[in-house]
Amino acid sequence: MTDTILTYFPQAFYVAKNLLEPDYLKELQNKTYSIKNNNPSGGNNWVLRPYNTLDTYDLNKDPVFSTLLDKIEEKTFAFNKEHNSDYHYKIKESWLNVYDKNDEQEYHCHAGHTYSAVFFLKSSKDCAKIIFENPTEPDMMPLKNLKELNGLSFKRCHFNPIENSLLIFRSYMRHMVEKQQTDYERISVAVNL
Repeated sequence: MTDTILTYFPQAFYVAKNLLEPDYLKELQNKTYSIKNNNPSGGNNWVLRPYNTLDTYDLNKDPVFSTLLDKIEEKTFAFNKEHNSDYHYKIKESWLNVYDKNDEQEYHCHAGHTYSAVFFLKSSKDCAKIIFENPTEPDMMPLKNLKELNGLSFKRCHFNPIENSLLIFRSYMRHMVEKQQTDYERISVAVNL
């Protein structure tokens, strides 16, 4: 008799580092400051409200962001192929998030979409992490006497916001941004596909 553990519902994340050339990255950072100085913050239904351009500035219509958004679609296609699907998902909405000291974002998901992504446009090693919750939470009958968490027992995971990196995930994954503890701005581009 052979015993086997099968994992049928794993959660996958796609990470791409050094996505953009340094000059283009700097151009996007400068464009972000121009947008922030000339557009109100959006996300009116958010509980916690870092500066963002959801419903106030559509990055899809800004040609300066087109190369970045094209790369996100390309990387999402590569991730989707790993799921054995050749469908080309298109970005439906995209916006900026700017976290200053003490800003944070509550747990949420991106209902009505298949994939979501975050591109870290500006950040440092001390900037706030993005935290994902295991979709099985809350577990009404948690495991007892756990000696150490592993891939079968993690309740959440986090990613450090590495500048010029991209994180793609399924849109149903609940996630949050912890409180920003540093004065260094954390700027990201969020998209739904």
